[in-house]
Amino acid sequence: MRRHHGWRSIALLIAFLGLHTARAEEREQELGTVVVTATRTEQPIEQANTSISVITADEIESRHADTILEPLRSVPGVDVSQSGSPGTLTSVFIRGADADQTLVLIDGVEANSPTLGDFNFGSLNPDNVERIEVLRGAGGTLYGSEAVGGVINVLTKRGAGPPQFSLLNEGGNGAAQRHRFSLAGAQGLLGFSGSVSYQSVGGFRPVNDDYNNLTASMRLDADLIEHGTLRGFFRYEDATVGLFNNLNYLSRPDPNARDSDERYLFKGEWEHRPVDSFTYRLAGSVLHDSETLTDPDAATTGGFAVRSRIPTQITTGEAQATYYAGSVGITTSGVEFKEKEARPQSLNVNFAGPPPLVDQRFSASRSIYAGYLQQQLLLLDERLIGTGGVRVDSDEGFGREVSAAWSVGYLQDWDGTNRWSSRIKGSYAEGFKAPTFNELFFPGFGNPHLDAETSSEYDGGLTQRLAGEQLLLDYTYFNRRTKNLIQPVLTDPVNFRFTAENIGRAMVQGHETGLAWQPIGDLVLRGSYTYLDFHVVNTLGTPGTLARRPHNRMSSSARYQHAGIARTDDAIDLRADVTYVGDRADFSPTRGRLINNSNYYVVGAAATYSFAMPGPWLRRIALYTRVGNLFDRNYEEVLDFKSPPIHFVAGTTLTF
Repeated sequence: MRRHHGWRSIALLIAFLGLHTARAEEREQELGTVVVTATRTEQPIEQANTSISVITADEIESRHADTILEPLRSVPGVDVSQSGSPGTLTSVFIRGADADQTLVLIDGVEANSPTLGDFNFGSLNPDNVERIEVLRGAGGTLYGSEAVGGVINVLTKRGAGPPQFSLLNEGGNGAAQRHRFSLAGAQGLLGFSGSVSYQSVGGFRPVNDDYNNLTASMRLDADLIEHGTLRGFFRYEDATVGLFNNLNYLSRPDPNARDSDERYLFKGEWEHRPVDSFTYRLAGSVLHDSETLTDPDAATTGGFAVRSRIPTQITTGEAQATYYAGSVGITTSGVEFKEKEARPQSLNVNFAGPPPLVDQRFSASRSIYAGYLQQQLLLLDERLIGTGGVRVDSDEGFGREVSAAWSVGYLQDWDGTNRWSSRIKGSYAEGFKAPTFNELFFPGFGNPHLDAETSSEYDGGLTQRLAGEQLLLDYTYFNRRTKNLIQPVLTDPVNFRFTAENIGRAMVQGHETGLAWQPIGDLVLRGSYTYLDFHVVNTLGTPGTLARRPHNRMSSSARYQHAGIARTDDAIDLRADVTYVGDRADFSPTRGRLINNSNYYVVGAAATYSFAMPGPWLRRIALYTRVGNLFDRNYEEVLDFKSPPIHFVAGTTLTF
């Protein structure tokens, strides 16, 4: 059901212009861990009223992760499902929401596919990434469509300090290799960071299981005037993967089905703080994606020969202003414009019978205008923080959506040092997901009369700090209701054709528990447990389920760091990670129905030894190794798509 409200809200929302102040880098030491995704303003993570996790560059580096999937698997409330070997299609679910109900941002730029609505994480590597912020829970008030389950924001490093560069080289089983050149630093008014990497994996299946990835990333920051910075972001990715399982429904390997994806992102922004109490930012971006799927051998299998090309583009302009009223509150407002475009085309040659040629294509575009207003109140010396906001999205495709949110948090410092403290928080948020282009226009399936999926979510939690950084407990309960879910409905039994309809609703609730313990100075232990309960039904009275989302998920890690092992300038970093995923329903291509996918656990480990060099050019050498699926477990994140066996790499990083 569409929600139409008056223009009074919009008049309030456009009172200020700009996007958000991104001074997190400048105040990192003063504020500790700073997040920007929760409120679009820099904020110490301890003050966030919403549920947000941060994956730091140090965490990524200690794992020597070649994708962002490994650290994402350890975040409470997050489920990751990869369809087999490295580089294959990977979906991420937050708090049981569908993959197309999680908004993915790269440096604040929306990266979700306009045709499918979700984002394929299979080829996104962590090169030149400063941190990944994962907002769990509805973020529709600040970010609009797709933020029903939450937001994943991948943020690029800002260059600082003396210029330096590094070379990484690694190799391992499965014909795996990775090479990366990175540079970062500052020179005068200019800060810069960048990297270029190439990765390839021969694969772990008999044929057509290889993966190749070329990625380049760059960020420039020019401090042109006092408190005024011009920034530029660039990211390019070209990935190709063999689809061994493309004919899995025929129980045979596919020898030459290939999927390639080329993506580039450009973003420019201007941020200025003319006075201490006011900051504004203007930004514009273009994200272009072109995916190509080919499978020419289907003539030998009695099926289809396929060639599909899916070019999409998202163009964005945005502005936000933030006013700081001393220690009383922070007012943030902004406007956004997005233009989404897609021109998919798929040519299928049918060797099994008529029609001999199926040509499926459409061209679509959509303009979206949005405005939002948020007020933060900082009371009792910032121990009591309240936040309220509203957003209006006007979409030429389906109408207008209004999303509201509020949250409150209170900190009780028991000894006045924050070493023994309790923080309680609660929030309410609304979200929505606009129909995708495929749901609206795909030949034989699309329905141009669809409404948006809408949601409302409550959560509440407690964070307990004991003895400062030595012991931290965190608990959150959440409850979300989503209606108008878009689901396929069988409308032509003779030809077995489906049409997209707003007929579903889902009720999801769960518990997220986290623990961090530092028993000694060099050892840190972490663990999390997520319980998910859900009820899904459509208006026809047919019950459903949430595929690939387990009721129980656990993760744990142990990390040991110590300096001065054999010499005063060396260091060792050891870690082990364990992930447990419980039983969950999934669709079996070989059986043609939903069945149970069994639980599994998987163990990974990494070790690094680094030491300084006395020469004027080479500053430091790091030797490392990483092992995945240490005990060679036989499991499938996606049913009938076998996950990799034990795999390992060894490598070096030279810093100049």
